[in-house]
Amino acid sequence: MINRVFSSLSSRLKQSALFHDSFWAVFGNGLGYAMLLLAGVLIARLLGRDLYGEYGVAKTNMLYIAGFATFGMGFTSTKFIAQSQEQDRAHLSSLIRDAQLISFLFSLCVALLVAVFARPLATYLEEPGLTLCFRMLSLIIVAKSFCTTQTGILSGLKRFQDIAVNSMISGGAMLLLCVVLTYWFGLAGALTSLLLSQVVNVLANAVSIRRVERTFGPQSAMNRRLELVRFSFPIALQESSFSLCNWLAILLLTKYSSVGEVGLYTASAQWNAIITIIPGLLVNVILAHLAGSMSDRTVHKRTLHTMLGVNFLCTLLPFAVVYVLASYISSFYGPDFVGMPPVLRVLTFVAIFDCCSQVFRSEFIAQGLPWTVFLIRLSRDVLLVMLVLLLLQHSGGEHGAVRYATALVVASVFHFVMLLLVYWWKSSFLVHKES
Repeated sequence: MINRVFSSLSSRLKQSALFHDSFWAVFGNGLGYAMLLLAGVLIARLLGRDLYGEYGVAKTNMLYIAGFATFGMGFTSTKFIAQSQEQDRAHLSSLIRDAQLISFLFSLCVALLVAVFARPLATYLEEPGLTLCFRMLSLIIVAKSFCTTQTGILSGLKRFQDIAVNSMISGGAMLLLCVVLTYWFGLAGALTSLLLSQVVNVLANAVSIRRVERTFGPQSAMNRRLELVRFSFPIALQESSFSLCNWLAILLLTKYSSVGEVGLYTASAQWNAIITIIPGLLVNVILAHLAGSMSDRTVHKRTLHTMLGVNFLCTLLPFAVVYVLASYISSFYGPDFVGMPPVLRVLTFVAIFDCCSQVFRSEFIAQGLPWTVFLIRLSRDVLLVMLVLLLLQHSGGEHGAVRYATALVVASVFHFVMLLLVYWWKSSFLVHKES
C-alpha cells in the first residue's frame, strides 16, 4: 500500500512541469548561491570588518541599484514571454531583443550617473575610500542588470535548467577568482571578482538564449518596445522605490553609525538570503507558471496556494537553524564580527514574511496589476527609511546594524499584511461580481 502511494506520488511529480522547473531552480541556483556565500565568507576574512564594510556598501548598492536599472524587464520579460509561448510564438525573438535593448540602455544611463557622482557621494558619507567602490559599482550595475533581464527571458521560456547551470558557472567563477584577487589586490580585487562573475553569467545566459531561439521556427519582426515600457514602468518604479529607499537606509547606517556596522549587516544579510533561498530561487518559476495559467482559474489558484505553502515551509526550517546557531555562524567571520549574532537573529524574522510576500507580488504582476505592487512596495519602503532614521538618531548610532534589522522586520510585516489584505479584497470582489 505504502509503496503504491509513493510510486503514484513519484509518478505525478515526474510529470509535473512545476516540480521539474522548481527542482532545477532550487538545485542549480542553490548551489550557485552557496558558492557565492562561501566567497563572501572568504572575502570577509581576507579584508577584515572595515574594508568588508566598504565592500558591503558596494555590493548592497549593486543589488539595489541594479534592480532599478533593469527597468523591470526581469519580471516583464517573464510575463510576456510566458504568455507568448502559448499565444504568439512568432514574435518571441522580437520580444527578447526588445527586452534586452531596453534593459541595457537604461542600466547604462544609471551606471553613468553612479560613476559621475562617485566622489561627491563618498565625500558626503565621509568615507573617501568608497570612491573606488562606487566607480567599480557602475560597471557591475550594467552586467548585473543585463543578467537579470536574461534570467527573466529564460524563465519565460521555462529554461530553468539553463539558468541553474549558468548560475553554477558564475558562482564557481566568483569562488575561484575572489581568493586570488582579494589576496593580491584587496578591496579592488574583491570588487573585480564580483564584476567578472557577473560577466561570466551574462555570457553563459547569452549562449543559452541563442540556443533556444534556434528552436522557435519562423519568426516575424514586431516592435513591442512601447508596450513593454508601459507595463514595466510601474515595475521599474517598484524596483526604484525598493532600491532607492534601501540605499538611503544603508547610507543612513553608514553616516550615523559606521562602515563596520554596515559590514555586520552585510554579513548577516547573506544568511538571511540563505534562509529565503528556495523562495528566492522559485520567484521566476512562480511568475512563469502563474502567467501561463491565467486562462485556467482552477490551475492558477492551485499553483498560487501550492507555492505559498512551499515558500513558507521551506523558510521555516532554515530560519530556526540560523536563529539557534547565530553565534556559531558568526565565529566563521573572525573576531572583528563579534557583534554579529544579535543582528543575525533579528534579521531572520524578515525572511518569514518576505517569503510569502513574493508569491503575492508575482500574482499581481501575472494579473497585470503592476501599479498595485508599486503602491504597496512604496509604502513599505518609505516606512523603512523613516524607521531607520528614527532608530539611529534615537540611539546615537550605537548598535546601528541591530537597529537597521529591527526596522526591516517592522517594514516586512507591514508589507505582507498589505499584500494579503489587497488580495483578499480583490478575490472577494471577483466572487461577488461572478455571483
